[in-house]
Amino acid sequence: MSRPGHLRRPALGRAEGERGAIAVVAGLLMLAFLGLGAFSVDLGMSFADTRRLQTSADAAALAAANVLRGTAGTCATILGAGQTAAGATADLIREQNRTSSTRAAYTASCTADGSLQVTYASQGSTPSFFGGAFGRSGDYTTTRTATARLSTLGSGKIRPYAVCGAQLSEAAFGTVLQMDLPSSGNTQCPGVANPGNWWSVDCPEVASNSNAYMATATLDGCTADVVPVSGQLTTPARTPSDLRSYLISSCAVRSTSCLSANTGQISGVVLTSWNVLVAEQRRVIFPVFCGGTPPGPCDTGAVVNAGGNNAIYPVQALVGVQVCGYHFGNQKSPDGTGILTGECATHNPAGLTTATGGSQDNYILMRLVDIPTLPKGGASTCPLGAPCDLQRTVSLIQ
Repeated sequence: MSRPGHLRRPALGRAEGERGAIAVVAGLLMLAFLGLGAFSVDLGMSFADTRRLQTSADAAALAAANVLRGTAGTCATILGAGQTAAGATADLIREQNRTSSTRAAYTASCTADGSLQVTYASQGSTPSFFGGAFGRSGDYTTTRTATARLSTLGSGKIRPYAVCGAQLSEAAFGTVLQMDLPSSGNTQCPGVANPGNWWSVDCPEVASNSNAYMATATLDGCTADVVPVSGQLTTPARTPSDLRSYLISSCAVRSTSCLSANTGQISGVVLTSWNVLVAEQRRVIFPVFCGGTPPGPCDTGAVVNAGGNNAIYPVQALVGVQVCGYHFGNQKSPDGTGILTGECATHNPAGLTTATGGSQDNYILMRLVDIPTLPKGGASTCPLGAPCDLQRTVSLIQ
């Protein structure tokens, strides 16, 4: 019992003990935060390095596929001829994108649809700067994989104009070329030169395309996918005459592989759409019909009812192009001068213009460009090495 007038002294032992406990907890938390910070630094560096490894794998797979692209023939022929050079190029590109990396895997194989796939894996190590202080020893090792596909254009929403396969060449890829259309002097695709048919075709989703429909399809493409006639690859290969007969016999009626002729003229609203294609240098897809020599795979133009209003164009192949200009009789573009600009001018070593020719001359200036059309898991109806293999494309699918 306290005596009156005596102040009670506070007990300090408990408070001092609590302060000691807080110091211990604070120390532990600080250690944890330091560990978390160190882990974050290592994790951030590892993440950045993983992205570089993925970039190197992507670039290596694409590089190998592009090397193989230049070898003619079927997928099996390509694999037998170009593997060493493709692998060496892939290794070089990988090292350029991520130094001190290594090749973890490289394979090239044929798919069921006759395309070719290249898979490349890049491996690299990232040093652990702080992990050792927390029980982590050694570097972080990461492997990233990419797959590229070499294929033909297998399907696509075309612009409704059939171009002549005899005037196309993979060797001319990327440079401006002149695609001649029917006129009195055209001999590249015999049997189809007809002033009443400018090689315009109907989109397959509509039986007969009006001028308004043609204008929309010229600008935006047909809504239904078009595919080349299947079954073109045979062993031994068909003769030019046999291939022409096969394509014609495959197109007794119109379909997504057999396009009916459109007898309208390229004028009015249709010409307005063409002006937009040229002004924007649009990249579009055209169907190809099998032209005669030189140097097409058919002996003469493979067209059902050639020259008539009921003509049908068997689709031999598809090509991706950049539209650079046109000369349709007395109409020419770009800007009425015929002088190319932009990318088309850059890739025009021959100095082609649309200013040459008279009222009976009809042609397009265009350049072959990559336009991958297959979805990542999609199949091509045109195997490598087939007559429909007029233009190849390389795309990253994984």
